[in-house]
Amino acid sequence: MMRSSGRSARRAAFDYGMWIPALFLLFVFMTGGGSRSDIASLPFLRAGSVLFACWAIWGLRAADWRRIAVPLVLLALLALWMALQLVPLPPSMWHALPGRDLVVAADRILGQVDLWRPLTLTPSETWNSLLGMTVPVAALLVAGRLDLDGATRVLQALVAIAVVSALLGVLQLVTGNGSPAYLYRITNAGSMVGLFANRNHHAVFQACAILFAAALLRDEFMRRQQRGVYQLAYGAAAILSTAITLMTGSRAGLVAGGVAFLVGYAMLVPAWQARPLAAARPSRAARQKDAGFSRWLVYAPPLLLGALLVTIYSLADRTTSLSRMADNRVAEDLRVQAWPTIQHMIETYWVAGAGFGSFPGVYRIFEPDALLQPAYFNHAHNDWAELLLTGGLPFALIVLVAIVWFGRSVLNRGLGQMLKPRRGDYRLPILSAISLLAAASLVDYPLRTPSIQAMAVILIVVLACLKPGAAQRE
Repeated sequence: MMRSSGRSARRAAFDYGMWIPALFLLFVFMTGGGSRSDIASLPFLRAGSVLFACWAIWGLRAADWRRIAVPLVLLALLALWMALQLVPLPPSMWHALPGRDLVVAADRILGQVDLWRPLTLTPSETWNSLLGMTVPVAALLVAGRLDLDGATRVLQALVAIAVVSALLGVLQLVTGNGSPAYLYRITNAGSMVGLFANRNHHAVFQACAILFAAALLRDEFMRRQQRGVYQLAYGAAAILSTAITLMTGSRAGLVAGGVAFLVGYAMLVPAWQARPLAAARPSRAARQKDAGFSRWLVYAPPLLLGALLVTIYSLADRTTSLSRMADNRVAEDLRVQAWPTIQHMIETYWVAGAGFGSFPGVYRIFEPDALLQPAYFNHAHNDWAELLLTGGLPFALIVLVAIVWFGRSVLNRGLGQMLKPRRGDYRLPILSAISLLAAASLVDYPLRTPSIQAMAVILIVVLACLKPGAAQRE
């Protein structure tokens, strides 16, 4: 009887809610790895996100609402602008908007010049973008309930998801094209896309996972009681993620993986050298032996990375990130050839935007005959340019305010203290991951993937809204 009551007390003491953010991330990564609007899992993703948001709202306190007030207002303004793009406008106003000449001419031919139309040129895609706001809003609300311990669990969940995605990518590579291991119908067949539809997004996510695994490994080095199993697990995860960034065939992922490896290495070296020695080895000889081993281990990761580079580059029978980089035919890339057309589109629509999600349809209007080919161009491959093209000046102003708020929040939390090794202080790896996503958005569109959207929102809240005061230096 006493044993039963003890087990009940332990179960009551265990807070199941502390794992809800990790479960939310797992759910989003399993159902939201693609950016297309016709993915079959999107209704489940959005309905599930609403349920997670309801759970978060039920437990948010007044202090939590104040912490996330600014990003919540910014997301609300973004959703409002999407909704306004769907409001029908009178014909005289709509005809005066730039870039509508082709539609106006078609209306005149059909005798329908008195039609009221919304500002967006693709209403269905803008509706999809508005419904897609359920994911970042849910991520923000879930992140509002996090504390510093919760941030650790979030990083652990992201590392575990990265390992699952990497192993799935290996299975995709082994089984080849047409394998059921590919989760999306339109994908980079023959590449290691993991839980994603796009190899670039998978590679950038794995680069972020390198940073998270390195941060968790650093924390393990700085514990008074060393846990070898955890150190081995985090170290293996970082190595696996590094290898995946090299093998996916993504040039952006290769660069992001290299940067993440260097930042992670810079975090780990001082933590390893300053780690507490076990009490069972207090002698001078033991300390000298440990110092020698430390020097050897400091050089081990770069040597291991070099061995990985040589091994992967020798795989000449398949396309890897290294082989694509060495191919040196960037000028023939469609995204480079299409850039003058995209510039012309921005000059046309920058004031009010062509409508959220409208890029593929609008690009067909401007697409030159020389670039016509069987493969379609679904995004500008520069999200900073596409936000101005589709959302116009209002969207650009919202993003600018968000950047200013984020920058001030990071500076107010002590930017200069980030480089000091403190257990539980994740500001440097999170800031590095957000910077990688922002840089990758210059050549691709990772933040249009719901799973990476949710991850980015949670990371921003952890970095800009949680106080790092509980972090300990040991």
